[in-house]
Amino acid sequence: MTTKTELLLYRLLWLAEKPVRPTFRNLELGFEGWAYREGLLKQVSRLEARGLLEARIDPATGQRLHRLTETGRRIASGGRAPESAWSRKWDKKWRLFLFDIPESERSKRQQLTRTLSRAGCGCLQGSVWIAPFLPPAFDHHLAESDPDCSQLLTLLADSKGRETDSRMVKTAWDFDRINHLYDEVAAVLDRFESEARGGTKEDLEQWTAEESAAWKTVIAVDPLLPAELLPKTYAGRRTWRRRKSILAEAALLAADFAPDN
Repeated sequence: MTTKTELLLYRLLWLAEKPVRPTFRNLELGFEGWAYREGLLKQVSRLEARGLLEARIDPATGQRLHRLTETGRRIASGGRAPESAWSRKWDKKWRLFLFDIPESERSKRQQLTRTLSRAGCGCLQGSVWIAPFLPPAFDHHLAESDPDCSQLLTLLADSKGRETDSRMVKTAWDFDRINHLYDEVAAVLDRFESEARGGTKEDLEQWTAEESAAWKTVIAVDPLLPAELLPKTYAGRRTWRRRKSILAEAALLAADFAPDN
């Protein structure tokens, strides 16, 4: 996906942040008209073809309306759904991933650990990785990195209580780094008033790019554990609430910058 297309998807997400479900919006009016005037017709068509936008005809006006699909919202949010992940009920069972790959096959070992990490698993020790749930499409991602998965063993282990779970979480994931990355997102959000609200359209676009990059960086490494497993110092939920509020303001500001038809 090109940067220009990604930015369009991201901005459309802004406009759908207030409702719980994405609402249909006319891409020929208001802020969305910016997409047409900026030469984004092809990007709109591609997003629709990929199932990220859906369209219908307004029976009252005959105009073509679009809204982000759930997949489109997820991708625009960095490919993750934080609130759904935090609220997910845990079955008190850990998924353990064990492998025994010799040092002579170091590249294969590194490839497997990268796959586990990208899937949101945490390294408990060496060749033992954990996750509270089986990661989505895990088998597919695993097969892509290593069609021969015979050296990976998956087990279920019952929770041994809150204290043990807490120690496992602290060991398996680097929440100091994760919180630091959330602090970087917060720093960009702090600059919204001075750099975006009080500036030009170009200032808002620059702020948008910085915020998007900072968010994608942290969302790529945060396992988004269910609430009962999150460390007390976890900064993710606080930052997410603030981000939603500021993005709603940014959406209104962006709409103000769009020229009238």
